[in-house]
Amino acid sequence: MKKYRGLILAVVLIGLGLGYYAYLSNRNIATPAETQASLSDTEKLIAKDIEKNYPNTPIKVVELYSDFTLAFYAKDTDEDTLEKLVKQSMLLFDEELLAENSEEDLIKKTKEEVEEYHNKSQTITRYILEDSRDVDYYTLDDFSYCVVTVEYFIRNDSGGLAKTYEDFMLRKDEFDRWKIVGWQLTSES
Repeated sequence: MKKYRGLILAVVLIGLGLGYYAYLSNRNIATPAETQASLSDTEKLIAKDIEKNYPNTPIKVVELYSDFTLAFYAKDTDEDTLEKLVKQSMLLFDEELLAENSEEDLIKKTKEEVEEYHNKSQTITRYILEDSRDVDYYTLDDFSYCVVTVEYFIRNDSGGLAKTYEDFMLRKDEFDRWKIVGWQLTSES
């Protein structure tokens, strides 16, 4: 009996170890990657650490701002979320643009534009950035500038589709980051 006692103890310990392993394997604790994957696109934009991971090209800056634009005009974006999105998008703006527009003004203007779109039953559904080879670069007063054109697609509830084009002007700041100085509607050409 004594020689079986050690064997029985070993089998019990192995069984307990396997049981504990099975318990840990079947727990529903989300890993950081799973938690990030479960966030909506809007939540990802709000959580994005733009200062730490600033876009490295003017195209990527405008692309990120266009992602914010899609989130601004989404039908399910509530007022609180819209404010957070606007504040986050302002990290892409040049100091000159921020000096001309306070945070409150930018939030107010964005809310008004979004409300106008929603009243017309319109939403911006997607965008296309111009090819990086088509970006116009120039220097003025020792500052580097560029212009990036974006084509936005606007859909209404009746299924109609319209396009609008916007030119974004960007300037390199003292940290060599491209910042948005402004934008304007433009023609297709």
